[in-house]
Amino acid sequence: MSKFYIDSHHGRKYYAYSYRNDEINYFPLTEEETKALLTSLDKNPIKQVNDTDKSIEIIFNNSLTLIIDNLKVFQIHHDHNDHYFQLLLNKLKAFIEKETINQYKKNLPQYYKPRINRTKQKRFPAKQLIAGALSFTIASSLIAGLINKEIEKENDNTLSTSISITLPEKTEVEENIVIEAENNLEADHVINLAFQDRTESNRVSEQMSKLDETKAYLGTYISEYATRYGLPYDLACAQITQERPNIENGVCINPCQITYEYFVGETMTVPIYDENGFTGNYDIFEITKEMLDSPEGNIRVGLAYLRTCVDKFDSLITGLFTYNQGESTLNIACEYYGLDIKDYLGEENGIKARDLINRYYENQNRTHGDSLYLEHVFSYLDLSDRGSTTLEYYLAGEKKTIEINNTLMYNNELKR
Repeated sequence: MSKFYIDSHHGRKYYAYSYRNDEINYFPLTEEETKALLTSLDKNPIKQVNDTDKSIEIIFNNSLTLIIDNLKVFQIHHDHNDHYFQLLLNKLKAFIEKETINQYKKNLPQYYKPRINRTKQKRFPAKQLIAGALSFTIASSLIAGLINKEIEKENDNTLSTSISITLPEKTEVEENIVIEAENNLEADHVINLAFQDRTESNRVSEQMSKLDETKAYLGTYISEYATRYGLPYDLACAQITQERPNIENGVCINPCQITYEYFVGETMTVPIYDENGFTGNYDIFEITKEMLDSPEGNIRVGLAYLRTCVDKFDSLITGLFTYNQGESTLNIACEYYGLDIKDYLGEENGIKARDLINRYYENQNRTHGDSLYLEHVFSYLDLSDRGSTTLEYYLAGEKKTIEINNTLMYNNELKR
């Protein structure tokens, strides 16, 4: 059979189905058949998506059809199939976004040709350019509906055989619209480093990279506390991917690699942010062993500590590096060389501070932390084809942007 149905009211259940005499007949899949189905969903691209109020029909290039009538199937169920559904959701969102952009282009007048600022384009991912330029929200009704709506299953005979998808209506486009990066997208600071890309190559299974696995199992907690503490979600995912041990049976012990003896019993006071910036409130809590033993509590403490390091040095880069080295290391290095630490504060001095700390430990003939910690964390960032991405975060209550350039990827791209 090539038609399948997934239910999630009492845990995920997998069925093949067929129509006979205007009735739908379901056949439960075995464990082996389920694995074969999920593997096929992962490997085959989506050809068509049909969406109604009752269900979603996904048709793949190999003619396999999947019906989903409850979006809870995409939530974390803490089983060994979670990563398949995280990948499927990402694939589904990417397909809908692509189709919607194509529809937008078709609606442009024939004489209209979008103009791109090529100089700025190489410094920002394509998705960010599009998102910043379009005057309407791409696929807002469809994508938001896919992620947020919870469809209640009525009965097995209500699945429609003639489902269709409705793309956004034609949008009037003025002749003088220009698609290009606005000046306010220019990054406040640019960091150039050379590092290997590990977003895809560092795989823990045939289906998922280590970064994908981090997002699938821990992404909800990372998103919550990165937002609360005004930190970039992508950077937090990359850092925890670098730090964490393997995930076994859906469990990851100490994902932020917190040293218990330094943190248990301490009280943290961390500024709280939302989408508008600093809220004026603080997150005050005592760290316990039980907190560090849970994935959520561990990530809360890890990102809270990163926030305090960023604030102490007025720098996302120095804060990230001292998370690994220890927040006192810059002070120690400055005192050793008789330097004023004020000359090493701020984002513009982030790499300078990193190099000073590394030079201090080299002179002491001591191995301390990871001297290439920045490169190792950034290797998990999802960069554009030119090896560049821009991170947004809050510093001293103001929104800042920092551009991360992988010069290794950029130089390789120029040689092609």
